[in-house]
Amino acid sequence: MTEFNWTENSRTIFEEFVKAAPMGFGSVTKRGVLSGLTNVVGEGGDVREEDIVQAIKDRTPAPFKAQGLKAIEPFVTDSSILDS
Repeated sequence: MTEFNWTENSRTIFEEFVKAAPMGFGSVTKRGVLSGLTNVVGEGGDVREEDIVQAIKDRTPAPFKAQGLKAIEPFVTDSSILDS
């Protein structure tokens, strides 16, 4: 697994998003978002809150996206990144 430099609340956002995944989909969710992060920041890059939210938006199937974003909302410093 790629090691990232988690900044701000990005690690908490990632963990809370994986916890919010539907039962039985946690490992798939985790792999998908980590793959998305690699696309956004590269291998071993700095992960900001904006980056993890972008990876979540890119990799989450449409039916689960709103639920996932709602689950991480309390942990995001600037909620405007959820809207963009």
